Amino acid sequence: MTRRNPPSSPPGSDSIEIGALRPPFAPRDAASQWFFSLHRLGIRPGLESVRELLRCMGNPERDFDAVVVAGTNGKGSAALALDAYARSAGLRCGLYTSPHLLDLRERMQVDGRLIDSATFTRLIDEYRDLIEDCQTTFFESLTALTLEWFRRERVQVAVLETGLGGRLDATNVVRKAGLVLTSVGLDHQELLGHSLEAIAREKLGLAAAGVPFYLDDIPVELRRLAEESIRTAGGEAIELDGLEATEICVGETVQGKLQRRQLGRMMTVYRDLARRHGWPEADAARALESLDLPGRYDVRGHSPRLILDTAHNAHALHRVIAQFACEGRREQRVLVFGSVHGKEIDSVLPELVRCCARVLVCAPDWYRALDPSWLAGRLRAIAPEPAAIGVCNSVREALEEARAFGPDAVTLATGSNFLVAEALDRLGHDSLTGQSGLWDSGAPLRRREPGAKA
Repeated sequence: MTRRNPPSSPPGSDSIEIGALRPPFAPRDAASQWFFSLHRLGIRPGLESVRELLRCMGNPERDFDAVVVAGTNGKGSAALALDAYARSAGLRCGLYTSPHLLDLRERMQVDGRLIDSATFTRLIDEYRDLIEDCQTTFFESLTALTLEWFRRERVQVAVLETGLGGRLDATNVVRKAGLVLTSVGLDHQELLGHSLEAIAREKLGLAAAGVPFYLDDIPVELRRLAEESIRTAGGEAIELDGLEATEICVGETVQGKLQRRQLGRMMTVYRDLARRHGWPEADAARALESLDLPGRYDVRGHSPRLILDTAHNAHALHRVIAQFACEGRREQRVLVFGSVHGKEIDSVLPELVRCCARVLVCAPDWYRALDPSWLAGRLRAIAPEPAAIGVCNSVREALEEARAFGPDAVTLATGSNFLVAEALDRLGHDSLTGQSGLWDSGAPLRRREPGAKA
């Protein structure tokens, strides 16, 4: 793959050399490889194409109610929590999230189980010609296939995480039982707008008549806009702070402070939706037994401590760095950091160099990755100790160097979904479930040679 090394951060190329991808980014079979080829169509916000595809499929989106979760950050963990609560109540629940980390099928679940490979391949084969005829994008096509699978699985309710924005996102075609907006921050400005107000308008475009719209971490200056937008659409704006809070005992199952808070907030949302729609009550303890939040302040090693977090924009990075700064002493903290083109991270760079004794900059093996030498130069220019900023040739090398700091060190690997995905793979994970002992044992981390297949 060819990586651009610019003096600034313009968007990278839109073409993906599928044959050059290595795990975990390489498609695992021929059907997935064709599906990944739909990236050639880029991102086209709009609902006409996906509605036409769904019409030709018999409108599966009309067969169940759905809760749609939008937000700059936090929408993935919110969707996972709502799914867990619905399942604990005995509802047959479908879950659709994005992006995935190790396997495309992570995005499609029913009753907590990923779609199996054979079923996924059959769906692709069945609708491949129709998808080509409708020229739907990767995300539009996957959304439609997921909704069709949910219909076949007879789900009672689905929880859907938006891809980008909301108004023109493919998930906006479903029959809504509820809506959630977790946060508004700057990200994907090239598609959503260059101000918080513009981005909020896109997300609030999900509002629909008669549908409760739950507002969580919304800036004060956007609350009037949110209420007016939802009211104009005929929906009901509900500030979560205005509902009776639900206290739940999280224990040690989730270690991220923001995620722990959000579990309680989403329980409040579920309880209100259950009251409105006659759904059974959730069993929080049962839900938390099966709940996993991969990539969200995700502790994957204990000797020394290793945390993975998919924070990939300034809004999310400010928060994860604030929590990381509470881990041990500064001289014990090591940051493994990498980012991709198109992310506004300038405002958080000073915090990166202040929070730890060592920053190891690397690039995930992805075509839009920022050049680590260029990024390290930006950090050295503002670091009190420029020598504390190191450059590594790969995510694997950065992790092994971080581990060498000793058992009392604590490492956070963050900055990109792609960095976390590659870290999981190099740590020996082939799926998000199960354990890998490579890190704690001190064994060499997994190598992936050029041309390696999944």
